[in-house]
Amino acid sequence: MNNGKSIPFVELRRLLEELGYRYKRADDAEVFYQSRDRMIYFRRYRDREPVGARELASTRSFLDDWGQLDAADFDAFLESTTKPA
Repeated sequence: MNNGKSIPFVELRRLLEELGYRYKRADDAEVFYQSRDRMIYFRRYRDREPVGARELASTRSFLDDWGQLDAADFDAFLESTTKPA
């Protein structure tokens, strides 16, 4: 997955919003939620700041496990929106 490429936070936010997540910027976190049991938290990011590989991997896992986006489709999304780091 991703092989050293980076994706800006704004692109990940766009994907999650397209999947029906609501976005809230808290004092210490970026929060995406659909319900109490479907929440994804990130540290605070600037829009163009690259999202960390660990956070991308966990988001990929959550979306796949919840049946919202297949892991292969998440990888295709990353490939279509990334540039070499």
